[in-house]
Amino acid sequence: MEMTKIREMVQRYPEERKLPCPVAHYIAQLLSVDPNEVGQAADDLKTKITFCQLGLFGYGRKGFSAYKILGRKMDLPGEIKARIRAAASKENTITCRELWNIADAEGIFRVEAGDVADSLGLKIVGCQLRAF
Repeated sequence: MEMTKIREMVQRYPEERKLPCPVAHYIAQLLSVDPNEVGQAADDLKTKITFCQLGLFGYGRKGFSAYKILGRKMDLPGEIKARIRAAASKENTITCRELWNIADAEGIFRVEAGDVADSLGLKIVGCQLRAF
């Protein structure tokens, strides 16, 4: 896929220099490209990814408490928490993709998986859009 088409789609989003994570993933799916390519196009266009589906960033002004929406108490079954803990590395990291996979398989919201990872003290790494 030509990067030109991806950039064109990123630029079509009405809020200038911002692109919500769900929209970025929709573009990737629509164009049958890896989300990483959409992230690269956003970087090239100096467009910020917002509204992280795991709740990590993009919900307000950076540096203020509303920037992240993590930290809510999650009342999820212990098996889900154990699965997330088991998927983490020895360095207490877990990838964005792994959390998505667990959330989708368990039928929970992705932000709930992000909250569980955060409550377990895990660092979420490897954004599929290259945002972190």
